[in-house]
Amino acid sequence: METTLDVGAAALRYADTLSTGAATVTPHLLADWGSAIVEASGTYSQFTSGGGSSGQATLSASRFISTERGFFLELGGFAGGSTHSDGTRTGEVLGNGRIHIPRDNKEVFLGLGGGRTWDAVAWRSVLLGEVGGSIDMGPSNALITISPTIVNDSIKYADTQASLSRKSKSVDLGLVLGFRAGDQLTTLSANVKAWGSASAVIWMTPRIGLALAGGNYPVDPTQGFPGGRFVSVSLRLAQGRHPDSDSNEPIASGLGPAALEAKAAPTIAAFTARRGPGDAVTVRVSAPGARVVEINGDFTNWTPIQLVPTGNGWWTSTLALKRGKYQMNLRIDGRDWAVPPGLLSMVDEFGGTVGLLVVE
Repeated sequence: METTLDVGAAALRYADTLSTGAATVTPHLLADWGSAIVEASGTYSQFTSGGGSSGQATLSASRFISTERGFFLELGGFAGGSTHSDGTRTGEVLGNGRIHIPRDNKEVFLGLGGGRTWDAVAWRSVLLGEVGGSIDMGPSNALITISPTIVNDSIKYADTQASLSRKSKSVDLGLVLGFRAGDQLTTLSANVKAWGSASAVIWMTPRIGLALAGGNYPVDPTQGFPGGRFVSVSLRLAQGRHPDSDSNEPIASGLGPAALEAKAAPTIAAFTARRGPGDAVTVRVSAPGARVVEINGDFTNWTPIQLVPTGNGWWTSTLALKRGKYQMNLRIDGRDWAVPPGLLSMVDEFGGTVGLLVVE
């Protein structure tokens, strides 16, 4: 579980007409069990102009379901809303489903969802589509999504958004670029077709950082929010943050060499292979803390296949293997290939080390 609390100040310009400053408090919680994720966040803003205030909160949850066909399903829900000192209220409740197709350190996904939103005047129906892809490059991650949206069968548009993030022991960086095609809301000012923002968190200690951000954002047609520009600076307090393995955060005394190694970087704790119906063989790997687990062997022509997370540090994949002997290895987070525990280690024709998997 990871929690953060940002306390800071922001300069805002709503709809290119109203400029103001605000003192802000933003708590955030993320709980990740591998097969399920719950995320909650909120922001309270006290404005310097007019003495007004506002509060916003969101709650989202996803459940991941593995399959035997090399992809996994995600079922998710989202609820959020806002309240303002002038008496206005907004809210939305959405549900969605996605199909994720992982390949090595890359992934393609598509989804469909819908729900209802409230813009302080009337309820609206929303239908959402989604297609995108991501690539994990160790400490860096790139993501692009295209999201066609229909609001009340009358407003139709599609947002294309790309993001790039990089996390390390001392600095977290983020960049977002977006473009909207389709219907434009002339009733709301600052209805930009393109937007972008950049953020950085400079970690002064493993738990205290200075967060900087700035950019602009588009109109939200689902709840009637105008677009705007912003610059913010805040102090971030973090609990449960997991920086890269070069972190110098103290390790509790009394841990043996194996425990110290496991804390420094995820390792393969267990490996099983079980025959199912026909030629199906299900492999399971325990690798707590891993971001990506891959398998390769002579049965894949030594092409890496990414395993699917199933929760509690376990990863799985179902392969079509006839009875016989196979050479194979595992890899975690793009590091060196290794022989799974419990398999006989042998030297291949190239002088490398592989594991011998016997399917009976």
